[in-house]
Amino acid sequence: MTTEFNYKLKAGLTGLGCSALSFSALAVPPITNRKLSSQIVSQIIAGAKEFDSADDARNFLEVINTMEYLQQIVQPRVPINWSNVLELKDVLVSMHEQRKNKLDPVSVQNFYVRLSLLNFFKRVNSTGVQTTINYQTDGAAFEDLGLAQQVVEKLKQMNVTAKVERLTGPRRKSSLTTSLEEVGFEPAAIGDTNGTD
Repeated sequence: MTTEFNYKLKAGLTGLGCSALSFSALAVPPITNRKLSSQIVSQIIAGAKEFDSADDARNFLEVINTMEYLQQIVQPRVPINWSNVLELKDVLVSMHEQRKNKLDPVSVQNFYVRLSLLNFFKRVNSTGVQTTINYQTDGAAFEDLGLAQQVVEKLKQMNVTAKVERLTGPRRKSSLTTSLEEVGFEPAAIGDTNGTD
């Protein structure tokens, strides 16, 4: 599967006329999770190295998608000189953020399940209820009040005190919890909602 990612990176850079050196200078935080050296990009293109994970690959391939989009909308229609990193970096960052916000918008206020003064619900697993003090990044965030209330009911059945709170904590829509299974509740237990709507 990762060789498919290698091929996509190679094909994308070839189609854009962008070198490994230019790509490693453009594909940096905040548009990626980390920076890859030009040597590593060259190794990935050559098939001598793979991305660390599928998520890592998708992160860098999204930059290729933004570069391709930028190439399509530039007027007049001329190839972009990707080696001109200093002039392109800010434009690429801005365009990448615009595309990301359109595809996966940020929800500013969401519902969270508070377990105590400092702890918030993260998920349930075989060792029990997992908590976090950092609700903005680690806590289970719910766009839907009803789903958050179902989690509170499930926790009460486990003798865990919980309540729903709507808090400000910007999260991408794709990171919001949409089912009880996502936070570890068994599908068999979900049918037993005890009157919650």
